[in-house]
Amino acid sequence: MAHVRSLFFKGPLDTVENRAVKAYKLGRPSDVIWNITNRCNLLCDHCYMAADGHTRPDELSDDETIALVRQMGERGLPALFLSGGEPMMRSNFWEILELARSLDIRVTVSTNCTLMDRDAAKRLRAAGIDWIATSLYGPDDFHDAMVRVPGTRRRVIEAIKVLREEGVGVAIKTAISVDTWPHIYDLIAEAKQLDVGLLYFCDLITAGRSEGEDDGRITPEQWRELGDFIIDDILSEDSTMEWDIGAMPSFIPYVAEQLTARGIDVSNGLERLKTISACPVGKGHMNINSEGGIMPCQFAQDWTIGSVREMSLQEAVSELYALDQQESKGVCAPEACDYSRICRGCRAKAWQRTGDPMAEDVTCLLLAETDRSELVAQIAAAPEFERSAPCAVPGSC
Repeated sequence: MAHVRSLFFKGPLDTVENRAVKAYKLGRPSDVIWNITNRCNLLCDHCYMAADGHTRPDELSDDETIALVRQMGERGLPALFLSGGEPMMRSNFWEILELARSLDIRVTVSTNCTLMDRDAAKRLRAAGIDWIATSLYGPDDFHDAMVRVPGTRRRVIEAIKVLREEGVGVAIKTAISVDTWPHIYDLIAEAKQLDVGLLYFCDLITAGRSEGEDDGRITPEQWRELGDFIIDDILSEDSTMEWDIGAMPSFIPYVAEQLTARGIDVSNGLERLKTISACPVGKGHMNINSEGGIMPCQFAQDWTIGSVREMSLQEAVSELYALDQQESKGVCAPEACDYSRICRGCRAKAWQRTGDPMAEDVTCLLLAETDRSELVAQIAAAPEFERSAPCAVPGSC
């Protein structure tokens, strides 16, 4: 995940991102994506979890989920993403959410919005939920075919309108693929009409129901076209849209190159990227599945380092930090790419393709012949990061 506006300029997620950076510098978890259930009432074609209507046999109990939230609070977790499956299908969803908020954890709920009504929207707002993330893929028939449940898109649009009326921010997510690409610019226009504040574009993850569909990805040229559009939007005076990019870390140095070529100062973003790179694997970021498995990335559900039943979150952070001490290989290696440490390449794609998380990311957007001298000089001038030892007492550092 990389929030483009908030990274390079002042944006709507500055505060929570600064808290995440501080937590990582203190050796604590910076953010957690938690799939609290595998159950889902949709069957999306591209779902990397292959979620369905069933609860997995070894799902964390209600007591275990509450204990885990308390541990997050003890470690001063800045940001928690409640996801699924469909998180609102879990019986103690509201208990998890409201406890997390009482512990000053910033919570975002990733939901398909089919269970959202005005009462739920009011309750979310009362709990201090700033953002709901939901998915749209294209026009009605296309969207409903993707999720395999007729009438879904209409319900999502209704839910978005209710959420905005109740003062809850909405992020629209979509997977970027050869199928969805023809609808992307129409989705952007519709999002602005709906007063949506964030658009999350994620490269197609070839796992779960989309396993083996690497030819379903759009081209680097199309990604760069989208990047140029986003840059123009950010620099326009009448737009406040935040743009979040998933599973395409090379998008961020591409944007930095283009901004630098326009004479725009990107030092704020480079300083943050030298702390938490565009691929956050090993940077205090982690994913937890419904059975308590701990993963470096939500897009690689079979890449686990342990379980919350066996290790603490603090132990997991230390385990994950060891990954960050390794260098990427191939075109992502430091000797091959000047942006290696601010980008890292997508480690989940490397894992899925080769079984080696440090292998090269073959979906890189950057061109080798690009003149990088000006941006490389700025990277060198940005302060180096030194990680402190984990604090023993929350709030003591």
